[in-house]
Amino acid sequence: MNKFLVFLLGFLIVGCSLKPELVEPEANYTPVVENNFSYDKEWWKQFNDETLNSLMQKALENNTDLRIAFVRLEQAAATLGIDRSNLFPKLDANAGASRGKTQANSTNTQSGQSRVGNNFNLGLNLSYEVDLWGKYRDTFNASEAAYTASAYDYEVAYLTLTANVAKTYFNVIKYAKQVQILTETVQAYTMTYELKQEQFNAGGISEYELYQSKAELDKAKAMLVSTQVIKDSNEKALMILVSSTMDDILYKSIEAKELNEYAIEIPQGITSEVLLLRPDVKAGLKRLEEKNYLVGVARTAYLPNLSLTSLLGFESRDLDTLVEGGSKTWNVAGNFLMPIFHFGEISSSVDLAKLTKDEAFLNYENILKMAFGEIRTALNARSGAYENNQNYANLLEAQSRIYELAQFRYENGNSALIELLDAQRNYLSARISYSDSNFDLIIAIVDVIKAFGGGFNASENLMQGVEEKSNQLDMKFREQ
Repeated sequence: MNKFLVFLLGFLIVGCSLKPELVEPEANYTPVVENNFSYDKEWWKQFNDETLNSLMQKALENNTDLRIAFVRLEQAAATLGIDRSNLFPKLDANAGASRGKTQANSTNTQSGQSRVGNNFNLGLNLSYEVDLWGKYRDTFNASEAAYTASAYDYEVAYLTLTANVAKTYFNVIKYAKQVQILTETVQAYTMTYELKQEQFNAGGISEYELYQSKAELDKAKAMLVSTQVIKDSNEKALMILVSSTMDDILYKSIEAKELNEYAIEIPQGITSEVLLLRPDVKAGLKRLEEKNYLVGVARTAYLPNLSLTSLLGFESRDLDTLVEGGSKTWNVAGNFLMPIFHFGEISSSVDLAKLTKDEAFLNYENILKMAFGEIRTALNARSGAYENNQNYANLLEAQSRIYELAQFRYENGNSALIELLDAQRNYLSARISYSDSNFDLIIAIVDVIKAFGGGFNASENLMQGVEEKSNQLDMKFREQ
């Protein structure tokens, strides 16, 4: 028995591997700047908005997509535990009892007469399939890679959620500001129309001029209603995103704020090293490693399997004597299985594993391209948004002055009403355009932060970071 255990231990540690050599796609990228840059993990706090911080906290506790990502990570951990167990022998206890009749012509009957008897057994079974070709070792390594990829997927879900919450929140603020602008405009247009109504009743202006003023008022009212609907819709989307209460979803409203207060400085470039540390890129690489290991697992089907079993226990015809010295029994057995002809099943399985790896390779290559594209687009968008924000600020200043001059000219009889109405429309358009440009600038900043990885650092302890973040999740549904 001791020799058998030594022999078994030797097989445990000498298993080889048939996985192919992994060649990763090259990531050639010329950095725009020389130094790396990253944000704090709670990057949204740089905007100094307590409402945003509160919404973000709710999202990180309640968001369904984030909780699903965590459950998938737990599933991967469970699978890893199952595959780890296959690396070691299995020990089972068994006990049995039977009663039967042996026929007179049975080879087990010595007397030539039939016999009715009992059989009792009690023992331990030790079984192990020797991992000659690394099948179980590669399966375990594949599960480990999948588990790590799931942890990176959780980081991706975390980053995507925080970015979406921030962008949706700023979108609500944009429309809240536009509602404020249009409310002020409607009030001003109403006062103008009421004045025109008095002038018309006194015969001071024509009906055409009165209805010009009324048309502008009605148009502003329609814009206000439409913008209010859009604002409400975005508020509900935000509340659903943070998985807030039904009352919040139905009734909560966010006040207008000046978006230009949220502008923060960000770098104009990024190195390829930072991109390769993004969680989505790291997850794609781990998926590729997983599929590469599974090619080795599929190849082991070509080769023979060796299974070892042993039994140590007691067997007796009588229950009273089951555990006595004369009832002791043991056996050691080996089973050798060599595949000969499977009608192409094995070769097709290997081909399928290779094709799955090819898909993972192309997927990783695509992730790299998308990562490089995202950062380039984000940086260009940020640069353009900053320039446009300045342009629209200048435009607003000019249109404001034009509107003041148009009012002065009209009141002094130096211009027609149509000129004043044009100035009013252009001033309103400039205010809304400036609000939009502020929003575009903030969104561009958020997109750059997301492209940077949102504070994710692959050099830190991945599992520890995921554990810290997942501790915020509300998993009370498991108590039901």
